Amino acid sequence: MTGLADTTIAAADPGGLRALVAAASAFRLHPGVDGFLFLRHGRTAGNIGRVYQHPDDPLAPEGFADADHAARILARRDFAQIAASDMARAWLTSGRVAAATGKPVVAAPGLRERFFGDLIGTPSVGLDWRADPPNGETLGAFVARAADGVNCALARGPGEMLLVSHGGVLQVVAGMLDVALAPDLTRNALPLAFRRTGDAWMVEPLA
Repeated sequence: MTGLADTTIAAADPGGLRALVAAASAFRLHPGVDGFLFLRHGRTAGNIGRVYQHPDDPLAPEGFADADHAARILARRDFAQIAASDMARAWLTSGRVAAATGKPVVAAPGLRERFFGDLIGTPSVGLDWRADPPNGETLGAFVARAADGVNCALARGPGEMLLVSHGGVLQVVAGMLDVALAPDLTRNALPLAFRRTGDAWMVEPLA
């Protein structure tokens, strides 16, 4: 898929990303879970234009193509069900995956992206997760809410879950599991498989 690398975490402030992951490391995944899938939503106009997004911003045309591409990959995977953020971009992505796989999808508000308050609609290049946006979610509140949302979604089992969510929540997952995410793994609509081996977790892309 062309252009996907343009929407990775590469443009974010490195110190802010480290702070986000470090804050998430205080939380741990439900001990009964040994594996799950994660899918960041397809591209939006906000992703492409690098602006903070409104919760109701839909997928761009490119984003629907992203979602369909991911759905074809996931159709070859036998997982149980989908838990998706109810923000429009993630919900629309999950719908494409559900249609292609026949898997049930449930709304998981805890998997929403951080709410950026007064920054919505402004440029997001250089995003520093340490800076609390006016009238938005603080870093601490976001991490705690997202970590709880991940655990609640994964507790829906039995069977392997697919989480459809956002870039910030993906970083929270990485911090919870002490997994290093290369920027290429953070692009839109790339299905990821997280697996526990002993006490350690690993992540790999599905293709």
